[in-house]
Amino acid sequence: MAVTEWDLVEYGQRQRDYRRKRHYPIHARRWEGDSLTLDEVIENAKTYYPGLDIKPATVYKWVERGLLPSPTVQSLGGTQGTRAHYPVDAVAQMATAAHMMKPGFKQKEIALARRIVLEGVPVEDEFMRDVVDLLTIGYITSADPNVVRIPSPAALRMAESVRRYALTLATARAGRKVTRPLPACLHKRRWTEDGKPMFSYFASALGYYIDPRGKDDITGLAADLDQQTRQKREEIRRNRNTDLSAPAQATT
Repeated sequence: MAVTEWDLVEYGQRQRDYRRKRHYPIHARRWEGDSLTLDEVIENAKTYYPGLDIKPATVYKWVERGLLPSPTVQSLGGTQGTRAHYPVDAVAQMATAAHMMKPGFKQKEIALARRIVLEGVPVEDEFMRDVVDLLTIGYITSADPNVVRIPSPAALRMAESVRRYALTLATARAGRKVTRPLPACLHKRRWTEDGKPMFSYFASALGYYIDPRGKDDITGLAADLDQQTRQKREEIRRNRNTDLSAPAQATT
């Protein structure tokens, strides 16, 4: 489809209106701490998901829709404008969101999965209760033991999106390509907050990355696999370094 002059004018007006809105808090202070620019987030995310093709305008939409964390915006003072600082974990979250769109998960499903994995959500309606049941025990419970409830397609799909988001994010945080998920330990958390039942579900990539929230869960077989994998990786690293430092053999 050809782009007309009116298309360009309309696009410019939308961008002007978008920039006028204050989407993120602006702090007039010197920036301190680890952070990345938007370009750095995109380039690093391509390492974990080589098929990533995303433009800055799309990233802004992803932030609005809850697929990515909001940046902290630093005021540079005077007429120098502002600079956005994204948390380092935005890289793993971007690779995870992009990878989940390939099999057809909707953005609202990915955004809810992200909240469940990163923060936890209230369990206040039947839909979320069904999702929690599917993630924790694998079937739907009922108040009447004689009644067998069949989960709705939406609940099944949401549970799968949470499970896949958790595994994919753990793989990206481990510094590996998200197209090949690593063996994982799945963590489930229930608690009460302001009188509301809460639920969270996240993962650790054994031998590579342990989510700090779930370190006490790594016991028994999971702990053995984690240790064995780390030892094997260290052995491979030492052998590789030895091969690189060894003098080349003379040939005759």
